[in-house]
Amino acid sequence: MISTALLTLMLAAEPATALETRVTGGVMAPASLPAGTNALYGFVGAPDVGVGYRQGFGLVEFEARGLFNIFEVSVLGEVGFKFGVFQADKLRLAPGIALGLELNSGARYIDPFNFGFLGLRPRLALNASYDFTQTISGIAQFELPVAIALTVSGFQVTPLLGAGAEFHLGSNLSLLVSAHLGFDATKGKDDVDPHYRVAWAGRLGIGYRLF
Repeated sequence: MISTALLTLMLAAEPATALETRVTGGVMAPASLPAGTNALYGFVGAPDVGVGYRQGFGLVEFEARGLFNIFEVSVLGEVGFKFGVFQADKLRLAPGIALGLELNSGARYIDPFNFGFLGLRPRLALNASYDFTQTISGIAQFELPVAIALTVSGFQVTPLLGAGAEFHLGSNLSLLVSAHLGFDATKGKDDVDPHYRVAWAGRLGIGYRLF
């Protein structure tokens, strides 16, 4: 009788525990993935579209992604790490660092200051996520990418501050909506001084949590 009652209590408590420890999201939420979890994601938007893979190792998350910039007609391959340095209740903070290789066509049909180059693109970032509910997470991000041309003299610096939300859709799927605003400084091989202008980005993404 007693053992049956204890078993019933354990089974009743298990779903609640699973809900409390479940971390949803896959594109940008959570700020860093828990150990043993990974995700595939893709997004469309402007000025870029992309795909990526995330793998959580506990305090460290590995991320690899590829981007195509529609306005500049450029491609970028990037690998990086996020560090889950802070977690309090529903809030997670994770600074990150990444390094990419960029090939820019130099197309100017939209961006009159664009220039062609092959170069390195280091990126610093600070990622934050907050679980409002079991199915909705707010996200915020500051990122500082720096494109350093290797084939010509030039650079591009585009700090962006972004915010949005990621919604759990069920079946390990999540939907991301985000907007980003900042500025851009571009100096091509023929420029005496950098060109400064407002920079922005909008993204609609789908993430799939494998584990």
